[in-house]
Amino acid sequence: MASRGRSKLWQYWGYAVLALLFLSLGNNAIGPGVYAVLVGLLIVFVLFQAPVYCGAINRKRGGVVEFCRNNSTGLILGCHLRQHKWQKFGRDWWSLGWREKTKGIWTGASAKLATVSGIVGTVTGIIGVFK
Repeated sequence: MASRGRSKLWQYWGYAVLALLFLSLGNNAIGPGVYAVLVGLLIVFVLFQAPVYCGAINRKRGGVVEFCRNNSTGLILGCHLRQHKWQKFGRDWWSLGWREKTKGIWTGASAKLATVSGIVGTVTGIIGVFK
């Protein structure tokens, strides 16, 4: 049976926004407002909707921190577990060093792709605004 609702391809809509940012760099007809909107959409996608691993802290054993490997949406939000939903802004997040904080955004290929596309898209948008 066919599944109802949106296709699985729809969850990657932010990468189309990134492609639009790249393609629009060569076009002088697009103004800075369009770049600002596209960068805003890309940041919303990366932070709240990109399919990534959760990366929330499961437990600390000695000096080693173990991260959650459940599927999640966005680099900020956690997985289906209630404790992981907003843990990155909780007490555990503020008590860690930068190395442990940023380790969660590099937990898998999809998280790396989301992080790099967010950075590259933001830089591309800034270049587009000031060209």
